[in-house]
Amino acid sequence: MSWWYSLLDIGIGILQLILGVALALFSITIALNILDKTTKTINEFEEIRKRNLAVAIYIAGILIAVGNVVGQAVTGISRAVIPGQFNLAALIAGLIQLFVGLPLAIVLIVWAQSRVYRWLVRAAEKLPGVTDIKEFDIEAELKNGNIATAVILFGTFVAISLVASQGVAWLSEPLASAILRLIS
Repeated sequence: MSWWYSLLDIGIGILQLILGVALALFSITIALNILDKTTKTINEFEEIRKRNLAVAIYIAGILIAVGNVVGQAVTGISRAVIPGQFNLAALIAGLIQLFVGLPLAIVLIVWAQSRVYRWLVRAAEKLPGVTDIKEFDIEAELKNGNIATAVILFGTFVAISLVASQGVAWLSEPLASAILRLIS
């Protein structure tokens, strides 16, 4: 009979993997669709087709940032399906964690991009010979292939997501505990 439990554990592991991949694809698709609307002057797909490395680096930063934060939420959901038991409260808490983590990642990316823009403008204003800094536009810089701007954004997205992911990482634990108290 132990072989049956071993097969069940393997099946649960495969289920966790499938669920994680599906949630990752869902989250990244949602994030890219929302963030696409924040860059109105850039057609990301067209820029990548033109081999615009700056836009590719920018999008890679977004993908890593979203994946980093959402990955923690997927871990929370996976904790609900542990071999030998199913924890409904942990599943609900993990889903809440996901639906907190995904918008958080998107908001942080948009916020970080505007903060980087302001920082770049302030830094450029201090340079000798720079007179009309109001012309600086992150989207235009990316569209023109400015790799330096893309790398700064990439690093900002990754750094913020590393910190935010730790905040999201254990969110499901207290939520599951609260849900268990509410249903019992």
